[in-house]
Amino acid sequence: MNKLNLLLIILFGFTVLSCSSDNDEPNNTSPEQTEKKLIKITEEDNYGVYKNIYIYNSENKVIEIESSFTEFGQNIPDDIHSIIFTYENDLVISATEYENDELYLTIEYNYVNDKLAEKISYTSNGTEDEKMEFFYNVNGELNGFIFYVEGILQQEVSYVYSNGNVTISEDNYDHSEISHDTKPTPYSNFTDTNKIIFGQLLIQSLSDNNIVNEIRTYNVGNSNESIRNYETTITYDSDNYPTTKIVTETYNSNTTTISTTTFEYE
Repeated sequence: MNKLNLLLIILFGFTVLSCSSDNDEPNNTSPEQTEKKLIKITEEDNYGVYKNIYIYNSENKVIEIESSFTEFGQNIPDDIHSIIFTYENDLVISATEYENDELYLTIEYNYVNDKLAEKISYTSNGTEDEKMEFFYNVNGELNGFIFYVEGILQQEVSYVYSNGNVTISEDNYDHSEISHDTKPTPYSNFTDTNKIIFGQLLIQSLSDNNIVNEIRTYNVGNSNESIRNYETTITYDSDNYPTTKIVTETYNSNTTTISTTTFEYE
């Protein structure tokens, strides 16, 4: 696995965990907010520093995401990726991803009734690499997805919502119970579909409010089942948007800091 894949998993992965020192319970209605454009995410963990920069056009649509990873002790990034998006009307229909200026992947997005139904990735030689199929509940919220690699089923994920937030997440092996604050997330300015595309299915990007606690049970029902608690201290700006978060993990009574993330807006 190259460091870009680590970047996507850590910044935008399926199981990135965030929570808060606040004990706010979610509102039944969305809070008043001044919408801001997310322009940069920087995350530091035990491996190094990961950065994502969002580039917008004059219509305030994300047209490119630049990603990089710099290992500790290095002065220049080890991996630089750029994903360029193509729109048809207001829907992203394709993307081209480059690694260190060389073609890495092409991606197509397919829709049913303006809801994202499939995401298919192809290698630089045109071979299908990954495929995701998306499903929705009666409220139009993403209910789950199925993930394939080279046509082989890898993962099935399902979500349960309350008040616009993902409160339960389950996959083939793990189960999470999640609670939230009442404040806008860094992804609040994206449409519901673009939260899926630009957030890479991060549980946080699917929710209206910021995750404040996640209790995750790994390997449910197996002999190596384990439970870990993830908490985050979040700092907010004057409009209640997160500017920093520090994620800690508690396991077997030991608590460690696993990442520090900063968000920049305009």
